[in-house]
Amino acid sequence: MAGPRFSGTLVEDDATPAPAGPRFSGTLVEDDAPAPAEGGRSHGALNAFARGVVNGLPIVGPYALAGIDRADAAVRAVQNDSRYSDEVDGARRYGAEVAAEHPIAETAGEIGGGIVGTAPLVLAAPAAFGAGAGGLLGRSAISAATGMALGGADAAVRSDGDLTQIKKGVAIGGTLGAVAPGLGQAVGAGAKKVAEAIGVRAAPSAGMGATAMEKLAADAANAGGTGAVRVRLGELGPEAMLLDASPSFEGRAQGLAVLPDTREAIVDPILRRASGANGRLAADVDTHLGPTLDPAAFQAEWRRAYGEAVPPLYQNALGQPVQVDTSGVLETIGRMGAQEKGGAELALRRAWGLLHAEQEVPGIGRAVVPDRRPEALHNAKEALDSMIAHVQAQQGSAAASELRALSAVRSGVNDALEAQVPGYAEANRTAQHFFQQRDAFDNGQRLLNGGREAARPAQVAADTAAMTPEVQQAQRLGLRTEVDRLVGTQLNDRLALRKALMGEGDYNRARMGTVFGEEPTAGMAAAVDREAAFDATHQNIVRNSQTAQRTAAAADLAPRDVRPSASDAVPAVAAAVGGVQAGLAAQAAKLGIKGAQAGFNAAGRARDIARNKELAEALTRRQGEQLEALLEAIGARQAAERMASGVGRAAQIGTTAATVSQADRAKAYVPFGFLPARR
Repeated sequence: MAGPRFSGTLVEDDATPAPAGPRFSGTLVEDDAPAPAEGGRSHGALNAFARGVVNGLPIVGPYALAGIDRADAAVRAVQNDSRYSDEVDGARRYGAEVAAEHPIAETAGEIGGGIVGTAPLVLAAPAAFGAGAGGLLGRSAISAATGMALGGADAAVRSDGDLTQIKKGVAIGGTLGAVAPGLGQAVGAGAKKVAEAIGVRAAPSAGMGATAMEKLAADAANAGGTGAVRVRLGELGPEAMLLDASPSFEGRAQGLAVLPDTREAIVDPILRRASGANGRLAADVDTHLGPTLDPAAFQAEWRRAYGEAVPPLYQNALGQPVQVDTSGVLETIGRMGAQEKGGAELALRRAWGLLHAEQEVPGIGRAVVPDRRPEALHNAKEALDSMIAHVQAQQGSAAASELRALSAVRSGVNDALEAQVPGYAEANRTAQHFFQQRDAFDNGQRLLNGGREAARPAQVAADTAAMTPEVQQAQRLGLRTEVDRLVGTQLNDRLALRKALMGEGDYNRARMGTVFGEEPTAGMAAAVDREAAFDATHQNIVRNSQTAQRTAAAADLAPRDVRPSASDAVPAVAAAVGGVQAGLAAQAAKLGIKGAQAGFNAAGRARDIARNKELAEALTRRQGEQLEALLEAIGARQAAERMASGVGRAAQIGTTAATVSQADRAKAYVPFGFLPARR
């Protein structure tokens, strides 16, 4: 048409002064404006990108895009009451038009689709795409085979089985597959470095330099993380230093201990701690097991208490005017005497004599008759106790028969006295209770003994449960004195002390738990373990043990040498070729290089020494706010490193997926360069 036309209504306005002529109100219509997109579809770049993403999916992309177009055509056929085949043709034309109008968006979508479709495969089977472990050459070979299979299959789908295109897809897919592992590794490493630099810079430093923090973070990772470090420090108590938390920290301290600039900073705190070991352990043992009591003091106190309590009871009982009938005991002696021979027979005769006395008998005169006086019979019982103790030291069947005979007589005499003398049984029970305390004290001193005669934990538990509280306390004091003896005699050898107290198995720990209780025993065991650990640290770091580990750690931490590298032959060669002046110039240049290198080395050495001093201060920190702040900073750095590793791995996977999946896209650029060439 010649030009624009107007569509509107002529308006006559009489209310206002008339303008120069009539005016129109309406809309300007351009007859040459482009028609709406076919079927109302948008031709924007976003649509092109979205279709490219779907089409870019390896192998399945064309099928998926065709399925979307058919589904859209079916909906439009119903909405527009049109033929389905016409709508399918329209969808195809629309796809071609959008791709032609926005080639960059469509290509970007296809590349993204290739990544989206391949990345899950790389994650599911990283070894197949060269993203797993192993050497780069082997991974590249495997990835090349995978790329060939993927590229060939994708080309077959997109070319409807064209062999020429399939061969191209196989070749390009294999090439990209071979390149993908190295490229992915490089990109992943770079991304990790960048993310690590950003994350580490943002993490707190707790006053530590970057290089010192890097080494501490590595040691903490080897120790199992800051959580494991805190647990170990908590087990060792407030005197623990960071260097006690794990072998990695200890090895770092060993390396610093052999360097002159940091030797004192490492060794002196350990020596100061070691000087307080005796008092520290003694205080812990007292706290958990209670104060000790010397065996001689116990015996003296026992004799005093026994003398105050027992003899008066016997005196009151035996001073009563009663007569004791011993006919039952004498009958036992007569019956056993008719059967026993040898030592047992002689012992019974002596016992018979102890229970008789020569007295005046009315109508008869002096005669040997049964002694019925309570005090005399009590003395006879004590004489029998002495005889029994003597026989118990002997061995053999004859001694056993003699012991059996004497024990029967002694028991009969005691039963007669308890039954017929008021107060005698109470005196016996009181005396027996005292003797049980004395025996329990003695047994307590032997509870940690080993060998065949060692008390079994179950037996100790049963015996202790049957004791009165006073007897249990005596046993506890006896065991406490033995612990004190072991601490005093083996304190300089913490490992020997631990073995003596805790034993190699569970016997000593179980027996001590029965006597002292589980919580005090656990506290004492922790104290012994702590001092054993401190002593091991002292041995390893201060006393030059584990030389190989110290040497390796020192080599890792040694500051660089200020001196430049060995001289080279440049001046001599220059003089030979160019004469004396050239040689002098080369020598001057060489001296300048050496001076610059010496300056660099000196600066680097100063930084290394400063780093090592920071490490020494950190490794000897005791538990408190400063050490906790350092552990928080180490944890934050490790978190940043983990995040950076994740970023690097994602970049590696993404790069690998992007490379392997682009075989079909790359055919447009091979072998004519890298500019897009649309088909």
